[in-house]
Amino acid sequence: MDVNRHLDRRADAIAETISDGDDLLNTAQTAKLLGVSVQWVEISRSKGYGPPFIRIGPRNIRYRRDALRVWLKERAEYRSTREYGAVA
Repeated sequence: MDVNRHLDRRADAIAETISDGDDLLNTAQTAKLLGVSVQWVEISRSKGYGPPFIRIGPRNIRYRRDALRVWLKERAEYRSTREYGAVA
């Protein structure tokens, strides 16, 4: 199963569970919140299709909770199946 598409199908539901806040989550917390592996978050970050992140230091990455919600909403909303296929 393609993890990207699996996440896309759940994106709207996951976005609804994220509480308001501008707190910063580490990679493990982000993976748990999204229901994916830490490795998926790291790979998606390096390949450019993961959620936006903040680099606090050379080995210190954080994800804003509000940015995760926005990113998930963007993944969940399409106008056509053709549009979905072009992104995935």
